[in-house]
Amino acid sequence: MTVHPLIKLEEAEESRVRPRDMGELTVLLVDDEANVLRSLKRVLKHEGYNIVTADCGQAGLDTLAQNEVHLIVSDQRMPIMSGIEFLSKAKEIKPETVRVMLTGYSDLKTAEEAINKVEIFRFLTKPWNDEDLKVTIKAGLKNWQLKDFNERLLNKIEEQNQELLELNEGLERKVEERTRALREAQGKLVQSEKMASIGTLAGGVAHEINNPLSGILALAQVMLMEQKEDEVVEDLRQIEQAVHQCKEIVQGLLSFARQSDDKRREEVYLPAIVDRTATLIGHELRNRKIELETEYDDDLPLLWANPSQVQQVLMNLILNAAHAMDEHGSVAIRGRAREDGGAEIEVEDHGPGIPDEVKEKIFDPFFTTKPEGEGTGLGLSIVYGIVKDHGGSIEVHSVPERGALFKINLPAAPPREK
Repeated sequence: MTVHPLIKLEEAEESRVRPRDMGELTVLLVDDEANVLRSLKRVLKHEGYNIVTADCGQAGLDTLAQNEVHLIVSDQRMPIMSGIEFLSKAKEIKPETVRVMLTGYSDLKTAEEAINKVEIFRFLTKPWNDEDLKVTIKAGLKNWQLKDFNERLLNKIEEQNQELLELNEGLERKVEERTRALREAQGKLVQSEKMASIGTLAGGVAHEINNPLSGILALAQVMLMEQKEDEVVEDLRQIEQAVHQCKEIVQGLLSFARQSDDKRREEVYLPAIVDRTATLIGHELRNRKIELETEYDDDLPLLWANPSQVQQVLMNLILNAAHAMDEHGSVAIRGRAREDGGAEIEVEDHGPGIPDEVKEKIFDPFFTTKPEGEGTGLGLSIVYGIVKDHGGSIEVHSVPERGALFKINLPAAPPREK
């Protein structure tokens, strides 16, 4: 909503601290003689402030407790409760109220004591001078106004300082969040560009190597059919096995290069894909004595994905986890429903974990921690590319000696039309 500048200006004006107007202030007159109270009211009735009266100290205290009083004018000589006693109690009830005492010349010593004990602003002698009375009360109210204004101004400054501090803290948090988001975006962009360039190179290399490998394999198989000597047959079988291994590597390169070529999407039920994957790699898991544990939310949504690519993602992550644990362990797969309607897939193992310096590189093409000859370093790169191509995200959490956890977020299938 757009706020008009004039409205902002008016709000700013209203929020400013101003001294209280004289018409908002109240003066309490306390004297046991009714004619004195009438005379005081007559002198002060045109001064612009409110006037209330009390005919004894107790009545004055009651009035003070029930009203906002800013200045008190009290006689010293009153029955039951003297002026000093009354003003002393008034100070306890409302210490900010200005106190003025009326006294005769014979009570000057008492008045001096009152100044020290009750913190009297001023005292006036009876009979009083009307102008002195007006000036004294006006000065006392001005004194109250100044203290009140300073106190409210100080409170306002403290409030504004607190607001400014909170705004600065909020701004710092936003800067940190934006900086972190920018770094993540830059990292993802670098990773995507790296994947694209390596993918193009891998595809070209794979195509160039695949043809001669097919020729070598064909010749080796023809010679196997014709050869009868055992030693030569064994050599040819080693050649055939090596060619098959090379073709697997080439196939991995092609899969990496073409990981985003297949744009087909359909409704995918995660448990079914997990079961299919477990069937394909069940033999290797059993040989390694690795158990596959599954857990799914009851409201797990259907995914909008390419089923073969999701299967490839799960297969790579499960096999990596199994290899990390060597033998005797378990790999857990969990399917979680997200608040935004999508799904989160967790693949967790209890292996040695991933060192911090390695976590930043595990999705890089050709990066591997396996011994030479046991891995191409393309598995997690393919996983990363498939997940990103599906509009999802993948992250890894790991604590040394406590395993690794991969979290994949994928979008849900669009709702069907009724």
